[in-house]
Amino acid sequence: MSKRIVLILAFAGVLQGSAVAADMSFVESADALGLSGPLAGIMSHAAACGDVDGDGDLDLYVGNFCDRPAEKYLGREGPVPNMLLINEDGVYRKSVVQMPAIKARTSGAVFLDFDNDGDLDLYVSNNSKRKGLRVSNKLYENVGGRFRDVSKGNGACIVMGGRSVSPMDFDGDGLLDLLVAEDKWTQSRTRLFRNVGGLKFEDISEKVGLPADLPGLGVITPDLNEDGRPDIFVSQANRLFLSNGKGTYSEGDSAAFQYEPINNEDSPCGVACGDLNRDGRTDIVIVDHGQPARQHVFLNLGLADGAPRFKDVTSQAGLDYRFPSWTPEKLHLKHTHVEIGDFDNDGRADILIAATYRDSGRDRPFICRNVTGAGVRVPSFDVPPVEKANAYFSAGPVADYDRDGRVDIFFASWFPQIASKLFLNRTTSGHWLRVQVVGTTVNRMGIGSKVRVYKAGQLGRAEALVGFQEIGTGFGFCSGQETVAHFGLGDLTSCDIEVVLPHGKGRIRKLGVKADRLVVVQETE
Repeated sequence: MSKRIVLILAFAGVLQGSAVAADMSFVESADALGLSGPLAGIMSHAAACGDVDGDGDLDLYVGNFCDRPAEKYLGREGPVPNMLLINEDGVYRKSVVQMPAIKARTSGAVFLDFDNDGDLDLYVSNNSKRKGLRVSNKLYENVGGRFRDVSKGNGACIVMGGRSVSPMDFDGDGLLDLLVAEDKWTQSRTRLFRNVGGLKFEDISEKVGLPADLPGLGVITPDLNEDGRPDIFVSQANRLFLSNGKGTYSEGDSAAFQYEPINNEDSPCGVACGDLNRDGRTDIVIVDHGQPARQHVFLNLGLADGAPRFKDVTSQAGLDYRFPSWTPEKLHLKHTHVEIGDFDNDGRADILIAATYRDSGRDRPFICRNVTGAGVRVPSFDVPPVEKANAYFSAGPVADYDRDGRVDIFFASWFPQIASKLFLNRTTSGHWLRVQVVGTTVNRMGIGSKVRVYKAGQLGRAEALVGFQEIGTGFGFCSGQETVAHFGLGDLTSCDIEVVLPHGKGRIRKLGVKADRLVVVQETE
């Protein structure tokens, strides 16, 4: 049967005007949205967002460390269990479903449709320590908006030093597999768990060529060698593994990612990927879990003999700063989570560090704003005043939480004395487009699909490329994002879209798509 493609356009509201403001504006709204009470006193190390109940709103799962003395959890009677927070008409309420409210050392979480049934299941990775809580990773099946534990006897639900989680369909069978980082302070064994169906997984790390010594804090799985299959990058080790088309991986050239630590504490941590200079290639950003903290930007120079080449352009991009080591209250400052996104909808991807700085009496998210000129190869960024930094956060998935076409920011707090934040984006910004891919022969969430947006009438022309993203989640550090590609369009009111499905499953084009809406690209046979 020939394949046909159905595109569903869902109007999601139109921004008034298309001019881009000189500054970004955010309103911290955690209390107004009902988050302050439930999240008070937590030591969070994981956060994920997703529409659990299918009502169109984003719900939250927050994972915590529960192995500290009771008095550390300020204002609480002791350790705060993980919690599921349901968005009910714009206000978050603790779910009545207690199944995923575990006490552990949770350090990663993602909402994913593992069985392709149209709802989001939940996977939780736990950083189990011999001297701490020895809790296995957990898998919860979504049954009508409620979760049931299907961890028992499951190959992906083992006791390990679990950190960040990245989904991928490595073998092209339409089922999402799991890559789970394990840090150097436990067994240093980052693992790939294959989805064998029926919400069951098996550890195939050794079979696919991943070494036993592969410490990781962050993981990403984009297609870097452009063969239609996911590749693997593991931060902390900062090692790259490329799909060879045989269901296995070979180590690529990772020399560009090796840099000298500042001190013994300094360690590569969160890692994100995206197109920073609009050349249609996936660049990589790494941040350091250390004092003082840094970020590192690696530009994708394209393929040579079938392998990607990267160059460190941190200094050229204006990002060679060092973060302060301490807040004014003598709490340590680090970089852990990082994301790439267009926060002002001007068509240029910015870099968010999960931290805040104090300016004009308000806390502001630490966004390095992309100010790259047209046709410039090496991106340039404006950096907030680092000397004003006053907090960092371990996890924080960005998303359009209020569905107004602007990217918002959620920060889950690691320090009990610092409140978690939800910054609603109020920037007077450009036009936008959100693209979601629903698969049939590929995984239902469309993970691994490459989305390119062009100026209207110029599909395929490199000089007309507005943005490029690969659908995914689990990037940064210990965070799970909504699997939707958000594009800022600036002054453009329409555009052309091209979606390339993974594993050579097809190419979808749509011309003259109107701006300021969600486009659901649905694959059918």
